[in-house]
Amino acid sequence: MERLHIPLLHRIISFLHPEDIVRLGRTSRRMHAMMPEVTLITELWKGPSFNMSSAGCGDCHRELYFDGPTLPSTVKDMQLSVVWRDKGHGNRKGQLFMKLMRPTANGKPKQIAEYPSLFGFAEYHKTKAYKAIRRSDHPVVAEAKAGDFYRFMKDSGETHGLKVKNFQVQATVYTVVY
Repeated sequence: MERLHIPLLHRIISFLHPEDIVRLGRTSRRMHAMMPEVTLITELWKGPSFNMSSAGCGDCHRELYFDGPTLPSTVKDMQLSVVWRDKGHGNRKGQLFMKLMRPTANGKPKQIAEYPSLFGFAEYHKTKAYKAIRRSDHPVVAEAKAGDFYRFMKDSGETHGLKVKNFQVQATVYTVVY
C-alpha cells in the first residue's frame, strides 16, 4: 500500500473507520506520513426544559422531544445527563429515549437503532440521572456515521406527567482532515 499514489490511497482510506485509519498509520513511518489527521472533537447538545402532562390523552404520551444536529463523522462515545421527575402516582412512567436516524432520498429519515429508556423511569422527586454509552456498548453509537442525527423522544405514560430540566448530551466525534 505504501507504493500507491496518494490520491488513490486517500480514496481507499475514505472507506475506513477513523480508528482503522490510525491503526493503518501505525504500520510504518511512511504510512504514518501519508495518513490524514484524525482528531476527536466534543459536541454539546442541550434539550429544552419542559413540563409535560398527559392526563387523559390516550396514546399522545410518546412524542418528539428534539432532534440533534447532523453528525459530522462517526461517534466514539456519548455522555447524557438530565434533571427530571415523574409527576404521576402509582407506577412510574416517565422516560426518555433516543433513536439514531439516517436521512433518505425521499426526505423521510430512517431509524437505524434505538436506545430505549435512556435513564430508566423518572423518580417522583427531582433527581439527576447520567448515562455513558461507548461505541462498543450499543448500535445507537456504533452505527452512527456522517450525515446521521439523533432523535430524542419523551414519554410520560398514559396518565402521568414528566418534568425535565438540563438535558445535555456530550458527544465525542472523530474528524478526519486530509
